[in-house]
Amino acid sequence: MNLLKELKRRNVFKVAGVYAVVGWILMQLAGSLEASLKLPEWFDSVITASLFIGFPIAILLAWAFEMTPEGVRRTEEGEESHLEPSSKWFEISVVIGLIAVIGVSFWQQMNPHVEFLDIEEETNKQTSISVEPEIKANSIAVLPFTDLSQNKDQEYFSDGMAEEILNVLVRVSALQVTSRTSAFRYKNSDLRIPEIAEELKVRHVLEGSVRKSGETLRITAQLIDASNDKHLWSETYDRPLTTDNIFAIQDEISNAIVQALSLSLQLEAVEKITVNKTTDNITAYELYLKARPMFLARNDLDLADEFLINAIELDENFSQAWEMRAALQFLMVEYRYTYKSAIEQRLLAEKFALKALSINPKSALAKSSLANIGTYKADGSDNYSVNIIDLFNESIEIDPNNATTYNWRGLTYSAFGMLDEALLDFQRCIEIEPLYSACYSNVMTSPLTLKSGQAEAFLNEGLGKDIINIQYLDLPWLAQNRKESLFKIVVNQKENLGGWGRADELYQAYLYPEQDHRQLIDDIVTFYEKSKPNDSISVQLRMILVPIGAYELAPDAATMWGMGFKVYRQSDEFKSYVKDSGIYQYWLERGFPPQCKPIGEEDFECE
Repeated sequence: MNLLKELKRRNVFKVAGVYAVVGWILMQLAGSLEASLKLPEWFDSVITASLFIGFPIAILLAWAFEMTPEGVRRTEEGEESHLEPSSKWFEISVVIGLIAVIGVSFWQQMNPHVEFLDIEEETNKQTSISVEPEIKANSIAVLPFTDLSQNKDQEYFSDGMAEEILNVLVRVSALQVTSRTSAFRYKNSDLRIPEIAEELKVRHVLEGSVRKSGETLRITAQLIDASNDKHLWSETYDRPLTTDNIFAIQDEISNAIVQALSLSLQLEAVEKITVNKTTDNITAYELYLKARPMFLARNDLDLADEFLINAIELDENFSQAWEMRAALQFLMVEYRYTYKSAIEQRLLAEKFALKALSINPKSALAKSSLANIGTYKADGSDNYSVNIIDLFNESIEIDPNNATTYNWRGLTYSAFGMLDEALLDFQRCIEIEPLYSACYSNVMTSPLTLKSGQAEAFLNEGLGKDIINIQYLDLPWLAQNRKESLFKIVVNQKENLGGWGRADELYQAYLYPEQDHRQLIDDIVTFYEKSKPNDSISVQLRMILVPIGAYELAPDAATMWGMGFKVYRQSDEFKSYVKDSGIYQYWLERGFPPQCKPIGEEDFECE
């Protein structure tokens, strides 16, 4: 009992109670700050450990010392405390606080899925990226047709037939058609049709086969209601192998599907579909079908261009080949499939797009290619003219389901600082083509996605689906979130600084971008010029260097609004770039983005 009296006399109980209440509040606050301010994951752990370590120290100090009117002094044994009698209300408050701490802690243990003051979790609940879609009655997926040719060498043709039919059905507003990338994942799948339909969240599935033998063609197609695994329609077409027959079969299959679904679902009257023949040369058409999957996958683009060159030699009025060649030219530069300069490719792309439009004024891809080409001046530098968005809009009006156009328009909106509009375009692109790597990466690296805290969820999902090109991951975000290993993996990509061997130094530079990193910048540029003697300073290298002070190298306009470019946006180089590139003129005519405002008649500032 003497020990208890002595502990009470020395105010040890009071100090322990106050320490427990205040310490618990600090631990909860540390967890909230870590989530809301994106602090390192170890922040709240350090605070908690410090509080536990400090508790016995506080108790020892309370035992050994006391507060007196003359200041802090040692407490003598048996001596009455010089402190004023404790307020009963203070003691009651400490007791209530302790009861509250114990009660809330017990409640949290009984409800482990509810985090106290978890701001990040609440935000993610409101902006969840995964919503289970409803299976609609008018939904349909077109699976790749099976190649039944004797040598199994006509896969490009069987896939092409399925894709052409899909492209026709997409134009029918009464139907909801699953994207090519989603449906074509099930090529050669062992899953049953109902299982595929369940995964794709569709009610109907079209499957078929193609057999080419000499000059004859057999195409079989069948429409299945996956809800009961019954056939709604099936047909076999045996025709001579001519372009007339190929396009006629596409027309017949598409109209038969629409009619079968209209009867089954009691849809309102749907206009008859007309499939227009785009070439009279069967070999040219086959070459185009070979090139298209390469274009969509961004693989073997130089070979795809060769196929299209040969197709045009056979039919110089083949508009689809011309428009795809136009779109390919800058992609070949971006994905390193040519040693030609960006200026040369721009001139070629413009020539091919204008040729396509002279044949078919309603060529959506040619219009969007012209708009994309219009972002470059004759010297290859950026040139964002006021009417670029208008040209993209014309393309989308012609073909509202072209994912590439939405991606390109989104990048242009990003350059203008219109981040909300850009993100909507990238999201629409993913709605059309859920596995479109470029659009998925652009959503993930959008400043709005990074700011909302959803980037990591997108990153994990994209890596799981193997649709993330990690060379384009946002290095400032990786550094800020202390993802050191992934940061170095990105830096060491062949397309970035593979073989350089100094990723540690670059990571440290990103952690402290306000320091002088001029020597490091010069070393990186020297390495790049030696390792890639035929390349100019790439957009990707500029994106790596600008955040650490290389402001003379204008970054990619579409991503210069990210967190890593905040200091750059306050520089004179940024203002000069915005004015020289045409972005400022766009703002004057169409309006400033939310993060920027005009100053007087000839100046501006941005956050």
